[in-house]
Amino acid sequence: MSAKRVLDEYRWHPGKRLEELEITYVHRTPEGEHAVVRGSEIQELERSFFVLLRAGRRVRIPYHRIVEIRHGDEVVYRRRA
Repeated sequence: MSAKRVLDEYRWHPGKRLEELEITYVHRTPEGEHAVVRGSEIQELERSFFVLLRAGRRVRIPYHRIVEIRHGDEVVYRRRA
């Protein structure tokens, strides 16, 4: 299952909540560091990007940069190596 499908499932399924997820993605730095955001920080799910609001600006992160999605202690998505 793709990262986008997992996020869509948690957004639309009546028994699941996007706000409860923790998303780890590759941050755009020379070191390729990882950043972590809560599902509650996601403003919108677009076709190829999820959108965050940072310092009053919309920041679009491509789904292919998502490394892992967690719901509590459970890993619900992990990118293949």
